[in-house]
Amino acid sequence: MNRRATIACLTGAGTAPELMAEAVVALTAVGRLHGLRVEEVHVPFGGVAVARAGQAVPAATRAAILGADAVLVAGAEEPALDDVTTELDVRARVTRVRFGRRDDVALVTAVDERTGEWALEQAFRLAERRTVRLSSIGDPSWLELTEFVHAAHDDVRVEHLTPRVALPMAAFDASRFDVIAVAPGWAEAVIEIVAAPATARVAAHGLLAEHGPSLFVPSADGGYALAGHGVVNPSSIMLAAAMMLEHGLHAPAAGATLAGAVSAALVDGPQTPDLLRLGVGATSREFTSRVLAGFQLSFANAEFWPGAA
Repeated sequence: MNRRATIACLTGAGTAPELMAEAVVALTAVGRLHGLRVEEVHVPFGGVAVARAGQAVPAATRAAILGADAVLVAGAEEPALDDVTTELDVRARVTRVRFGRRDDVALVTAVDERTGEWALEQAFRLAERRTVRLSSIGDPSWLELTEFVHAAHDDVRVEHLTPRVALPMAAFDASRFDVIAVAPGWAEAVIEIVAAPATARVAAHGLLAEHGPSLFVPSADGGYALAGHGVVNPSSIMLAAAMMLEHGLHAPAAGATLAGAVSAALVDGPQTPDLLRLGVGATSREFTSRVLAGFQLSFANAEFWPGAA
């Protein structure tokens, strides 16, 4: 049975309008495939909103955010993003990194010390939807809190790692991990290492709220030089959209279809200029078209296809 969900689309300056356009195309297509109608409410924020309304986060933007089921942002470098997150009941941050055809690591951390237990609960629930494995990285107090939450999720196999042991693993063998619950003090270092630029690697982020909408954002692309040329790589915002489907709209199958197709396009699809050393790069829309064409292989009911994600 079809169902509907409303998302607030916050579009900043630079390459953000082009990125949001590609994300909307992908969301519409994957929603149709999975019986989910995504209704978008497009509102400006940041520099664009200042130019139009004199405020970085106008009242109409705030209303759209609070009235949505989830929030998708294009414009990770907009300073106004901090103003947006203060409107939300954010408790945890999840970063997802995909590389190669199927390698997929999810990193979960608390936004502060007060929300550690809630964040770990989300990490364990995520592990139960994936491979029932969780790695906890942090100091003794974080590892102790992990064990406390683990008592309610004894089906999950947990390994405890100190940062000294975990950081080399993250740098040289990231694919050994599945879900990582990392203490706030070490989160940035671990995320930076796992998400370090490499061939066919893409990362995106989600800020999970206990009450109200959660927010999802691509990695910052430094993207003003490419603005207006139609060649920006949309893989990160598509992965952010996939995370939004899973965590924000409770449509994990649709999220898996989109994330798998993004990975396949990065490995075998047309390469945008940022992925090429020589030659003529593909346009953003050509990349998106390849992602949509890959749905037949990443769709949950198509595991029998060779190379299914």
